[in-house]
Amino acid sequence: MGTMWAPSLAEFSGPKYRRLLSALEQAIQAGQLSPGTKLPPQRRLADALQLTVGTVTRAYALAEQRGYVEARVGDGTYVAATETPAHEPAQVNLATCQQPLTDQVAQLSDCLQALAKSPAKLAALLGYHANPLPHQQAIFHRWLSRRGILQSPQQLVFTHGAQQGIFAILNALCSAGDTLLHEAYCYPGVRVAAGQLGLNACGIPLTREGLDLAAFERLLRAHRPKLVYLTLNNQNPTCIQYSQPQRRRLLALASEYDFYIIEDDVNYCLPEEWQPPLWNQTAAAQPTLRPETQPEGQPESRVIYVASLSKLFAGGLRQGFMLLPDALMPQIKRALHSQCWMVSPLNVELACQLLERGELQSGRDQLIRQRQQAFRAMGERLQLQQNWRGLNGWLQLPAPVKAHHIVTALAAKGILVRNGDDFNNHDNHIRLSIGGIGSEAQFSHTLETIAATISAVSQSAYSVV
Repeated sequence: MGTMWAPSLAEFSGPKYRRLLSALEQAIQAGQLSPGTKLPPQRRLADALQLTVGTVTRAYALAEQRGYVEARVGDGTYVAATETPAHEPAQVNLATCQQPLTDQVAQLSDCLQALAKSPAKLAALLGYHANPLPHQQAIFHRWLSRRGILQSPQQLVFTHGAQQGIFAILNALCSAGDTLLHEAYCYPGVRVAAGQLGLNACGIPLTREGLDLAAFERLLRAHRPKLVYLTLNNQNPTCIQYSQPQRRRLLALASEYDFYIIEDDVNYCLPEEWQPPLWNQTAAAQPTLRPETQPEGQPESRVIYVASLSKLFAGGLRQGFMLLPDALMPQIKRALHSQCWMVSPLNVELACQLLERGELQSGRDQLIRQRQQAFRAMGERLQLQQNWRGLNGWLQLPAPVKAHHIVTALAAKGILVRNGDDFNNHDNHIRLSIGGIGSEAQFSHTLETIAATISAVSQSAYSVV
Protein backbone atom coordinates (compact mmCIF):
# COMPACT_ATOMS: atom_id res chain seq x y z
CA MET A 1 0.00 0.00 0.00
CA GLY A 2 1.25 3.43 -0.88
CA THR A 3 -0.47 5.01 2.11
CA MET A 4 -0.96 3.19 5.40
CA TRP A 5 -4.55 2.22 6.10
CA ALA A 6 -5.64 4.14 9.20
CA PRO A 7 -9.45 4.27 9.48
CA SER A 8 -11.63 6.60 11.52
CA LEU A 9 -13.40 4.65 14.26
CA ALA A 10 -15.85 7.42 15.17
CA GLU A 11 -18.76 6.00 13.10
CA PHE A 12 -18.60 2.60 14.82
CA SER A 13 -19.89 1.64 18.26
CA GLY A 14 -18.78 -0.75 20.97
CA PRO A 15 -15.37 -1.53 22.48
CA LYS A 16 -12.35 -0.20 20.59
CA TYR A 17 -11.28 -3.60 19.27
CA ARG A 18 -14.78 -4.14 17.82
CA ARG A 19 -14.76 -0.69 16.24
CA LEU A 20 -11.46 -1.50 14.54
CA LEU A 21 -12.79 -4.91 13.49
CA SER A 22 -15.91 -3.32 11.97
CA ALA A 23 -13.80 -0.72 10.14
CA LEU A 24 -11.54 -3.47 8.76
CA GLU A 25 -14.46 -5.62 7.59
CA GLN A 26 -16.20 -2.64 6.01
CA ALA A 27 -13.04 -1.62 4.14
CA ILE A 28 -12.60 -5.16 2.81
CA GLN A 29 -16.26 -5.51 1.77
CA ALA A 30 -16.18 -2.10 0.05
CA GLY A 31 -13.04 -3.00 -1.89
CA GLN A 32 -10.87 -0.38 -0.18
CA LEU A 33 -8.62 -3.22 0.98
CA SER A 34 -8.25 -5.72 -1.85
CA PRO A 35 -7.27 -9.39 -1.48
CA GLY A 36 -3.54 -9.76 -0.90
CA THR A 37 -3.13 -6.31 0.65
CA LYS A 38 -0.75 -6.31 3.59
CA LEU A 39 -2.22 -4.69 6.70
CA PRO A 40 -0.18 -2.26 8.79
CA PRO A 41 1.97 -3.80 11.52
CA GLN A 42 0.04 -3.92 14.76
CA ARG A 43 2.26 -1.52 16.69
CA ARG A 44 2.32 1.00 13.84
CA LEU A 45 -1.48 0.97 13.48
CA ALA A 46 -1.88 1.20 17.26
CA ASP A 47 0.29 4.35 17.30
CA ALA A 48 -1.61 5.88 14.37
CA LEU A 49 -5.02 5.31 15.99
CA GLN A 50 -3.87 5.90 19.59
CA LEU A 51 -4.83 2.37 20.63
CA THR A 52 -2.98 -0.27 22.59
CA VAL A 53 -1.17 -2.99 20.67
CA GLY A 54 -3.42 -5.52 22.43
CA THR A 55 -6.51 -3.84 20.97
CA VAL A 56 -5.17 -4.12 17.43
CA THR A 57 -4.00 -7.71 18.02
CA ARG A 58 -7.46 -8.69 19.23
CA ALA A 59 -9.17 -7.08 16.23
CA TYR A 60 -6.79 -8.79 13.78
CA ALA A 61 -7.32 -12.15 15.50
CA LEU A 62 -11.11 -11.88 15.24
CA ALA A 63 -10.84 -10.82 11.60
CA GLU A 64 -8.76 -13.94 10.97
CA GLN A 65 -11.34 -16.15 12.71
CA ARG A 66 -14.00 -14.72 10.42
CA GLY A 67 -11.92 -15.43 7.33
CA TYR A 68 -11.25 -11.81 6.33
CA VAL A 69 -7.49 -11.89 6.82
CA GLU A 70 -4.69 -14.42 7.14
CA ALA A 71 -1.61 -14.17 9.34
CA ARG A 72 1.66 -15.29 7.74
CA VAL A 73 4.33 -16.23 10.25
CA GLY A 74 7.19 -13.76 10.11
CA ASP A 75 5.57 -11.76 7.29
CA GLY A 76 2.53 -9.97 8.78
CA THR A 77 -1.24 -10.02 8.17
CA TYR A 78 -2.82 -9.96 4.71
CA VAL A 79 -6.36 -9.54 3.38
CA ALA A 80 -7.55 -13.02 2.48
CA ALA A 81 -8.56 -14.04 -1.03
CA THR A 82 -12.33 -13.83 -1.48
CA GLU A 83 -14.55 -16.57 -2.84
CA THR A 84 -16.47 -15.17 -5.80
CA PRO A 85 -19.50 -17.16 -7.03
CA ALA A 86 -19.06 -18.46 -10.57
CA HIS A 87 -22.29 -16.82 -11.71
CA GLU A 88 -22.52 -13.75 -9.49
CA PRO A 89 -25.45 -11.58 -10.65
CA ALA A 90 -24.44 -8.27 -12.18
CA GLN A 91 -27.64 -6.45 -11.22
CA VAL A 92 -28.25 -3.98 -8.44
CA ASN A 93 -31.41 -5.30 -6.82
CA LEU A 94 -33.80 -2.50 -5.81
CA ALA A 95 -36.79 -4.76 -6.46
CA THR A 96 -36.46 -6.81 -3.27
CA CYS A 97 -36.90 -5.21 0.13
CA GLN A 98 -33.81 -6.09 2.16
CA GLN A 99 -31.43 -4.56 4.65
CA PRO A 100 -28.07 -3.24 3.41
CA LEU A 101 -25.37 -5.82 4.07
CA THR A 102 -23.02 -4.27 6.61
CA ASP A 103 -21.91 -6.42 9.54
CA GLN A 104 -24.54 -9.18 9.40
CA VAL A 105 -21.99 -11.79 8.28
CA ALA A 106 -19.72 -10.91 11.18
CA GLN A 107 -22.58 -11.00 13.68
CA LEU A 108 -23.77 -14.39 12.49
CA SER A 109 -20.22 -15.69 12.60
CA ASP A 110 -19.90 -14.61 16.24
CA CYS A 111 -23.26 -16.19 17.14
CA LEU A 112 -22.37 -19.49 15.46
CA GLN A 113 -19.04 -19.56 17.28
CA ALA A 114 -20.81 -18.93 20.60
CA LEU A 115 -23.22 -21.80 19.91
CA ALA A 116 -20.34 -24.08 18.97
CA LYS A 117 -18.87 -23.50 22.44
CA SER A 118 -22.09 -24.70 24.16
CA PRO A 119 -22.33 -28.44 23.35
CA ALA A 120 -24.98 -29.06 26.01
CA LYS A 121 -27.24 -26.38 24.57
CA LEU A 122 -26.64 -27.63 21.03
CA ALA A 123 -27.56 -31.18 22.06
CA ALA A 124 -30.85 -29.93 23.52
CA LEU A 125 -31.64 -27.90 20.40
CA LEU A 126 -31.19 -30.95 18.17
CA GLY A 127 -34.17 -32.72 19.72
CA TYR A 128 -37.83 -32.55 18.68
CA HIS A 129 -39.75 -29.69 20.32
CA ALA A 130 -43.38 -29.30 19.35
CA ASN A 131 -43.70 -26.06 21.32
CA PRO A 132 -41.41 -23.02 21.59
CA LEU A 133 -38.68 -23.36 24.20
CA PRO A 134 -39.43 -21.17 27.27
CA HIS A 135 -36.03 -19.46 27.32
CA GLN A 136 -36.43 -18.50 23.64
CA GLN A 137 -39.91 -17.10 24.27
CA ALA A 138 -38.46 -15.12 27.19
CA ILE A 139 -35.71 -13.59 25.01
CA PHE A 140 -38.19 -12.54 22.32
CA HIS A 141 -40.54 -11.25 25.03
CA ARG A 142 -37.81 -8.99 26.46
CA TRP A 143 -36.86 -7.73 22.99
CA LEU A 144 -40.48 -6.99 22.03
CA SER A 145 -41.04 -5.26 25.38
CA ARG A 146 -38.03 -3.00 24.77
CA ARG A 147 -39.62 -2.06 21.43
CA GLY A 148 -42.86 -1.11 23.19
CA ILE A 149 -44.91 -4.11 22.03
CA LEU A 150 -47.13 -5.42 24.84
CA GLN A 151 -47.37 -9.20 25.21
CA SER A 152 -46.63 -12.20 27.36
CA PRO A 153 -44.17 -14.95 26.37
CA GLN A 154 -47.03 -17.47 26.15
CA GLN A 155 -48.71 -15.49 23.36
CA LEU A 156 -45.66 -15.85 21.12
CA VAL A 157 -45.60 -18.48 18.36
CA PHE A 158 -42.56 -18.87 16.08
CA THR A 159 -42.74 -19.43 12.32
CA HIS A 160 -40.33 -19.90 9.41
CA GLY A 161 -40.85 -16.34 8.18
CA ALA A 162 -43.99 -14.23 8.29
CA GLN A 163 -45.37 -15.80 5.10
CA GLN A 164 -45.76 -19.13 6.85
CA GLY A 165 -47.56 -17.39 9.69
CA ILE A 166 -49.97 -15.70 7.28
CA PHE A 167 -50.70 -19.00 5.53
CA ALA A 168 -51.30 -20.78 8.86
CA ILE A 169 -53.76 -18.07 9.97
CA LEU A 170 -55.72 -18.25 6.71
CA ASN A 171 -55.70 -22.04 6.81
CA ALA A 172 -56.90 -22.14 10.42
CA LEU A 173 -59.69 -19.55 10.29
CA CYS A 174 -61.06 -19.64 6.73
CA SER A 175 -62.71 -22.22 4.48
CA ALA A 176 -62.61 -22.53 0.71
CA GLY A 177 -64.96 -19.96 -0.81
CA ASP A 178 -64.57 -17.44 2.03
CA THR A 179 -63.53 -13.88 1.18
CA LEU A 180 -60.29 -12.37 2.45
CA LEU A 181 -60.25 -8.57 2.40
CA HIS A 182 -56.88 -6.85 1.96
CA GLU A 183 -55.53 -3.49 0.85
CA ALA A 184 -56.12 -2.88 -2.85
CA TYR A 185 -52.35 -2.69 -3.44
CA CYS A 186 -50.57 -5.13 -1.18
CA TYR A 187 -47.87 -7.72 -0.69
CA PRO A 188 -48.45 -10.28 -3.49
CA GLY A 189 -47.75 -13.25 -1.21
CA VAL A 190 -51.10 -12.73 0.50
CA ARG A 191 -53.01 -13.22 -2.74
CA VAL A 192 -50.88 -16.29 -3.52
CA ALA A 193 -51.73 -17.83 -0.13
CA ALA A 194 -55.43 -17.01 -0.53
CA GLY A 195 -55.50 -18.60 -3.97
CA GLN A 196 -53.78 -21.76 -2.72
CA LEU A 197 -56.53 -22.15 -0.08
CA GLY A 198 -59.40 -21.41 -2.46
CA LEU A 199 -60.24 -18.04 -0.87
CA ASN A 200 -61.62 -15.06 -2.74
CA ALA A 201 -59.18 -12.14 -2.31
CA CYS A 202 -60.81 -8.71 -2.53
CA GLY A 203 -58.99 -5.36 -2.38
CA ILE A 204 -60.03 -2.36 -0.26
CA PRO A 205 -59.38 1.12 -1.76
CA LEU A 206 -56.72 3.18 0.00
CA THR A 207 -56.46 6.84 1.00
CA ARG A 208 -53.53 8.84 2.40
CA GLU A 209 -54.59 7.85 5.95
CA GLY A 210 -55.18 4.16 5.32
CA LEU A 211 -58.36 2.50 4.11
CA ASP A 212 -61.27 4.20 2.39
CA LEU A 213 -63.53 3.51 5.35
CA ALA A 214 -66.81 4.02 3.49
CA ALA A 215 -65.77 1.52 0.79
CA PHE A 216 -64.47 -0.80 3.51
CA GLU A 217 -67.85 -0.89 5.29
CA ARG A 218 -69.63 -1.65 2.02
CA LEU A 219 -67.28 -4.59 1.47
CA LEU A 220 -67.79 -5.77 5.05
CA ARG A 221 -71.56 -5.81 4.59
CA ALA A 222 -71.28 -7.55 1.22
CA HIS A 223 -68.78 -10.28 2.15
CA ARG A 224 -68.86 -10.68 5.97
CA PRO A 225 -65.16 -11.72 6.02
CA LYS A 226 -63.54 -13.63 8.85
CA LEU A 227 -60.17 -11.98 8.23
CA VAL A 228 -58.81 -8.66 6.95
CA TYR A 229 -55.12 -8.37 6.08
CA LEU A 230 -53.48 -4.95 6.70
CA THR A 231 -49.99 -3.40 6.87
CA LEU A 232 -50.61 -0.41 9.13
CA ASN A 233 -47.11 0.88 9.94
CA ASN A 234 -45.53 0.81 6.50
CA GLN A 235 -48.02 -0.16 3.82
CA ASN A 236 -46.43 -2.17 1.04
CA PRO A 237 -45.97 -0.74 -1.58
CA THR A 238 -47.39 2.76 -0.99
CA CYS A 239 -45.47 3.57 2.27
CA ILE A 240 -48.72 4.89 3.81
CA GLN A 241 -48.92 4.79 7.62
CA TYR A 242 -52.42 4.46 9.08
CA SER A 243 -53.56 7.37 11.22
CA GLN A 244 -54.64 6.92 14.85
CA PRO A 245 -58.33 7.71 14.07
CA GLN A 246 -58.16 5.01 11.38
CA ARG A 247 -56.76 2.49 13.84
CA ARG A 248 -59.45 3.17 16.43
CA ARG A 249 -62.15 2.85 13.79
CA LEU A 250 -60.69 -0.44 12.54
CA LEU A 251 -60.97 -1.96 16.02
CA ALA A 252 -64.56 -0.78 16.32
CA LEU A 253 -65.45 -2.26 12.93
CA ALA A 254 -63.72 -5.55 13.78
CA SER A 255 -65.94 -5.89 16.82
CA GLU A 256 -69.09 -4.75 15.00
CA TYR A 257 -68.65 -7.04 11.97
CA ASP A 258 -66.99 -9.94 13.83
CA PHE A 259 -63.70 -10.27 11.94
CA TYR A 260 -60.02 -10.51 12.89
CA ILE A 261 -57.31 -8.17 11.62
CA ILE A 262 -54.03 -9.74 10.50
CA GLU A 263 -51.61 -6.93 11.33
CA ASP A 264 -48.45 -7.50 9.27
CA ASP A 265 -45.63 -5.45 10.80
CA VAL A 266 -42.82 -7.04 8.78
CA ASN A 267 -41.84 -3.94 6.82
CA TYR A 268 -38.96 -2.04 8.37
CA CYS A 269 -39.37 1.56 9.58
CA LEU A 270 -36.77 3.95 10.90
CA PRO A 271 -37.21 4.44 14.66
CA GLU A 272 -38.77 7.88 14.17
CA GLU A 273 -41.23 6.45 11.60
CA TRP A 274 -42.48 3.46 13.60
CA GLN A 275 -45.62 3.47 15.75
CA PRO A 276 -46.72 0.88 18.33
CA PRO A 277 -48.92 -1.72 16.64
CA LEU A 278 -52.69 -1.93 16.69
CA TRP A 279 -52.19 -5.09 18.73
CA ASN A 280 -51.24 -2.88 21.70
CA GLN A 281 -54.74 -1.39 21.80
CA THR A 282 -56.46 -4.75 22.33
CA ALA A 283 -57.21 -6.79 25.43
CA ALA A 284 -54.94 -9.53 24.08
CA ALA A 285 -51.96 -7.23 24.67
CA GLN A 286 -52.86 -7.10 28.36
CA PRO A 287 -52.68 -10.75 29.46
CA THR A 288 -53.97 -10.03 32.96
CA LEU A 289 -57.30 -8.99 31.44
CA ARG A 290 -59.67 -11.82 30.59
CA PRO A 291 -63.14 -11.43 29.05
CA GLU A 292 -64.86 -11.73 32.42
CA THR A 293 -62.70 -8.93 33.88
CA GLN A 294 -62.41 -6.75 30.78
CA PRO A 295 -63.49 -3.17 31.52
CA GLU A 296 -66.45 -1.81 29.60
CA GLY A 297 -65.29 -0.11 26.39
CA GLN A 298 -62.00 -2.04 26.25
CA PRO A 299 -61.44 -3.17 22.61
CA GLU A 300 -61.94 -6.90 22.07
CA SER A 301 -59.00 -9.08 21.10
CA ARG A 302 -59.51 -8.85 17.35
CA VAL A 303 -55.89 -8.48 16.19
CA ILE A 304 -53.33 -11.10 15.18
CA TYR A 305 -49.83 -9.62 15.04
CA VAL A 306 -47.35 -11.04 12.49
CA ALA A 307 -43.71 -9.98 12.02
CA SER A 308 -40.22 -11.35 11.41
CA LEU A 309 -36.53 -10.48 11.51
CA SER A 310 -36.20 -10.63 7.71
CA LYS A 311 -36.53 -6.89 7.06
CA LEU A 312 -34.68 -5.97 10.27
CA PHE A 313 -31.60 -8.13 9.84
CA ALA A 314 -31.50 -10.25 6.68
CA GLY A 315 -33.94 -12.15 4.50
CA GLY A 316 -32.05 -15.42 4.84
CA LEU A 317 -32.77 -15.54 8.57
CA ARG A 318 -36.25 -17.07 8.24
CA GLN A 319 -37.36 -16.18 11.74
CA GLY A 320 -40.97 -15.05 11.92
CA PHE A 321 -43.33 -14.86 14.87
CA MET A 322 -46.97 -14.24 15.72
CA LEU A 323 -48.77 -12.81 18.76
CA LEU A 324 -52.12 -14.54 19.12
CA PRO A 325 -55.24 -13.97 21.20
CA ASP A 326 -55.78 -16.91 23.57
CA ALA A 327 -58.97 -17.99 21.82
CA LEU A 328 -57.17 -18.55 18.50
CA MET A 329 -54.03 -20.23 19.82
CA PRO A 330 -55.08 -23.91 19.48
CA GLN A 331 -56.42 -23.81 15.93
CA ILE A 332 -53.59 -21.65 14.51
CA LYS A 333 -50.96 -23.85 16.15
CA ARG A 334 -52.64 -26.93 14.64
CA ALA A 335 -52.56 -25.29 11.19
CA LEU A 336 -48.89 -24.42 11.68
CA HIS A 337 -48.04 -27.98 12.72
CA SER A 338 -49.79 -29.29 9.62
CA GLN A 339 -47.20 -27.43 7.51
CA CYS A 340 -44.11 -28.30 9.57
CA TRP A 341 -44.08 -30.47 12.67
CA MET A 342 -41.98 -27.87 14.43
CA VAL A 343 -40.17 -24.63 13.79
CA SER A 344 -36.43 -25.30 14.04
CA PRO A 345 -35.29 -24.45 17.60
CA LEU A 346 -31.75 -24.17 16.24
CA ASN A 347 -32.82 -21.33 13.94
CA VAL A 348 -34.74 -19.66 16.77
CA GLU A 349 -31.67 -19.94 19.01
CA LEU A 350 -29.55 -18.19 16.40
CA ALA A 351 -32.13 -15.38 16.28
CA CYS A 352 -32.12 -15.22 20.08
CA GLN A 353 -28.33 -14.86 20.11
CA LEU A 354 -28.64 -11.87 17.77
CA LEU A 355 -31.32 -10.28 19.95
CA GLU A 356 -29.30 -10.80 23.13
CA ARG A 357 -26.30 -9.05 21.56
CA GLY A 358 -28.48 -5.94 21.19
CA GLU A 359 -27.00 -4.97 17.82
CA LEU A 360 -29.69 -6.13 15.40
CA GLN A 361 -29.56 -2.85 13.45
CA SER A 362 -25.94 -2.04 14.26
CA GLY A 363 -25.80 1.45 12.77
CA ARG A 364 -27.79 0.68 9.61
CA ASP A 365 -30.55 3.12 10.60
CA GLN A 366 -28.29 6.07 9.83
CA LEU A 367 -27.21 4.56 6.50
CA ILE A 368 -30.85 4.05 5.47
CA ARG A 369 -31.73 7.56 6.63
CA GLN A 370 -29.00 9.00 4.39
CA ARG A 371 -30.11 6.92 1.42
CA GLN A 372 -33.72 8.00 1.88
CA GLN A 373 -32.68 11.65 1.90
CA ALA A 374 -30.62 11.23 -1.28
CA PHE A 375 -33.49 9.56 -3.14
CA ARG A 376 -36.00 12.12 -1.88
CA ALA A 377 -33.79 14.88 -3.24
CA MET A 378 -33.67 13.08 -6.59
CA GLY A 379 -37.46 12.83 -6.68
CA GLU A 380 -37.80 16.51 -5.89
CA ARG A 381 -35.40 17.44 -8.69
CA LEU A 382 -37.44 15.36 -11.12
CA GLN A 383 -40.72 16.75 -9.69
CA LEU A 384 -42.09 13.29 -8.93
CA GLN A 385 -44.91 12.46 -6.55
CA GLN A 386 -43.22 10.25 -3.94
CA ASN A 387 -43.62 8.67 -0.54
CA TRP A 388 -40.79 7.12 1.48
CA ARG A 389 -40.74 5.00 4.61
CA GLY A 390 -38.10 2.59 5.81
CA LEU A 391 -36.43 0.78 2.94
CA ASN A 392 -39.08 1.56 0.33
CA GLY A 393 -39.99 4.47 -1.92
CA TRP A 394 -43.19 4.75 -3.97
CA LEU A 395 -42.77 7.07 -6.97
CA GLN A 396 -45.41 8.10 -9.50
CA LEU A 397 -44.13 8.89 -12.98
CA PRO A 398 -45.71 11.76 -14.94
CA ALA A 399 -47.54 11.06 -18.20
CA PRO A 400 -46.67 10.26 -20.93
CA VAL A 401 -43.83 8.28 -19.29
CA LYS A 402 -44.87 4.71 -18.55
CA ALA A 403 -43.66 2.78 -15.52
CA HIS A 404 -42.84 -0.30 -17.59
CA HIS A 405 -40.59 1.82 -19.83
CA ILE A 406 -38.54 2.90 -16.81
CA VAL A 407 -38.42 -0.63 -15.37
CA THR A 408 -37.24 -2.02 -18.72
CA ALA A 409 -34.67 0.73 -19.31
CA LEU A 410 -33.18 0.32 -15.84
CA ALA A 411 -33.08 -3.47 -16.15
CA ALA A 412 -31.03 -3.06 -19.34
CA LYS A 413 -28.52 -1.09 -17.22
CA GLY A 414 -28.43 -3.75 -14.50
CA ILE A 415 -30.79 -2.06 -12.02
CA LEU A 416 -33.91 -3.96 -10.94
CA VAL A 417 -36.95 -2.04 -9.63
CA ARG A 418 -40.61 -2.97 -9.10
CA ASN A 419 -43.44 -1.93 -11.38
CA GLY A 420 -46.60 -0.87 -9.53
CA ASP A 421 -48.42 -3.46 -11.64
CA ASP A 422 -46.75 -6.15 -9.49
CA PHE A 423 -48.94 -4.93 -6.62
CA ASN A 424 -52.09 -4.59 -8.74
CA ASN A 425 -51.59 -0.82 -8.98
CA HIS A 426 -51.93 0.58 -12.50
CA ASP A 427 -51.42 4.29 -11.77
CA ASN A 428 -47.90 4.48 -13.23
CA HIS A 429 -45.83 3.88 -10.07
CA ILE A 430 -42.50 2.23 -9.41
CA ARG A 431 -41.25 0.96 -6.05
CA LEU A 432 -37.59 1.33 -5.10
CA SER A 433 -36.07 -0.63 -2.20
CA ILE A 434 -32.81 1.01 -1.19
CA GLY A 435 -31.14 -1.76 0.79
CA GLY A 436 -29.80 -3.90 -2.03
CA ILE A 437 -26.82 -1.71 -2.89
CA GLY A 438 -23.25 -2.48 -1.83
CA SER A 439 -20.68 0.26 -1.49
CA GLU A 440 -21.39 3.97 -1.31
CA ALA A 441 -19.71 4.38 -4.69
CA GLN A 442 -22.19 1.90 -6.14
CA PHE A 443 -25.02 3.75 -4.40
CA SER A 444 -24.01 7.08 -5.95
CA HIS A 445 -23.70 5.50 -9.39
CA THR A 446 -27.11 3.81 -9.04
CA LEU A 447 -28.77 7.01 -7.92
CA GLU A 448 -27.30 8.96 -10.84
CA THR A 449 -28.29 6.24 -13.32
CA ILE A 450 -31.90 6.16 -12.13
CA ALA A 451 -32.21 9.95 -12.31
CA ALA A 452 -30.62 10.09 -15.77
CA THR A 453 -32.81 7.25 -17.05
CA ILE A 454 -36.06 8.84 -15.87
CA SER A 455 -35.01 12.16 -17.42
CA ALA A 456 -33.99 10.55 -20.72
CA VAL A 457 -37.14 8.45 -21.03
CA SER A 458 -39.26 11.49 -20.13
CA GLN A 459 -37.68 13.59 -22.88
CA SER A 460 -38.02 10.77 -25.40
CA ALA A 461 -41.67 10.19 -24.51
CA TYR A 462 -42.55 13.87 -24.95
CA SER A 463 -40.69 14.08 -28.26
CA VAL A 464 -42.83 11.40 -29.92
CA VAL A 465 -46.23 12.50 -28.63
